[in-house]
Amino acid sequence: MTNITEAERTKYEELWTDVPEYRDYSPGMENVQRFCDILHPPQEYSLIDVGCGTGIAGLAFRADGREVWWLDITDAALHPHVPRDRFLRYAVWEDWAYSRFDYGFCCDVMEHIPTEYTMLAASRIIKSCDVSWFQIAFRDDQFGRLIGKPLHLTVQSFEWWLQRLRTLGDVVEARDLIECGLFVVESRR
Repeated sequence: MTNITEAERTKYEELWTDVPEYRDYSPGMENVQRFCDILHPPQEYSLIDVGCGTGIAGLAFRADGREVWWLDITDAALHPHVPRDRFLRYAVWEDWAYSRFDYGFCCDVMEHIPTEYTMLAASRIIKSCDVSWFQIAFRDDQFGRLIGKPLHLTVQSFEWWLQRLRTLGDVVEARDLIECGLFVVESRR
């Protein structure tokens, strides 16, 4: 584990512990229905909720009987119903892929990655999943001020993200939603 990984893990453990209102907002939950409406996934599929936070978005997918895994740098916020045997405690840029997934679901995560690791993190997701769903914020996060540390480390434009994601896979959907972007990337395996 690198010093950066440990520093980021410690920061999020502090945030989840000291700022309970951070748990109340889930960009992932806001995207579950949008994911289904846009991608029309089959009844049975596997999915990994990357940067899952509390894991409630993954629980929503699992409620419909899907095979779901969860990944986050810390389990400090993990909802008690998330099965621990399906939780992977890794930084997104670390070597975490043990299996191939039909879908990767990554909402409000990539902007939290240290800039020098964004391409490695995106590459790991795209290589591990047939289809990867990214929602990425283009603005600074307000919660970091509550602990005196920045949370959004890679605040970039729609075009910046689109250009980089295109080098890693086939971008089949890209929407600039003003404060954030939605990108669907198919693996080139």
